[in-house]
Amino acid sequence: MKAAQSFGDLKTATILVIGHDPRLQRSRAEAEIVFFFDYLTRVRPAARAEAKKYELAEAVQKYISQLAGREVSLAELYVTNLCNKFLDHVPNSGTVLIPDEQAQRGVEEISQIVAGGHFKVILPMSVQTFYHLCRWRFIDETNQVLTQFIHAARPVPERAKLGLYQQSGKAPFLTVCGQRFHHEGVPVVPILHVKQWPLRLRMRRYADPMQQAQWQIQTLLRSIPGRRDE
Repeated sequence: MKAAQSFGDLKTATILVIGHDPRLQRSRAEAEIVFFFDYLTRVRPAARAEAKKYELAEAVQKYISQLAGREVSLAELYVTNLCNKFLDHVPNSGTVLIPDEQAQRGVEEISQIVAGGHFKVILPMSVQTFYHLCRWRFIDETNQVLTQFIHAARPVPERAKLGLYQQSGKAPFLTVCGQRFHHEGVPVVPILHVKQWPLRLRMRRYADPMQQAQWQIQTLLRSIPGRRDE
């Protein structure tokens, strides 16, 4: 298997969730559908290994539902990754670096998804995902906040040579998490990755940004699809 496939129906989806890549860190599992979302369309598996795949998809749906303040149905969700290709792992532990070529291709594909849908909100999960979206001009805005974010979120060169992503600055995602940006007028709200939710003690500094994200998302889901609310 070379790549995972996106999940969702562009005719019904109003929420676009953008993950990282099919493995992200050290997982060797290969999902045919991103985040194993196809598992939610059938009975929960009894085997533990298969049940864990179901639980990952379930966690994403529950995460988005919690942010939305209500249960979000599968029909409302379109889920993809910035990079759906299965990237090679390296001996060192850490987050895999998405190569520029893959990132640019992913941004182009996501732009096509947005153009073909009727989304009320786009939710990029994780710092590297939003970093590449900003770098490849997916975001409409150009301002100091985003310029500083891109600078601080750029990969540390020494780690990048090893195929790993480590941000250069200190907690750059804090400055953008929960804020509202836009792509072709469609609201974009960066949020933490599902694996970082619920917040652990060391992540408590994200409590206010994620509360802001929750407010943004609930407001947008009550709005007209595609409208740019200032």
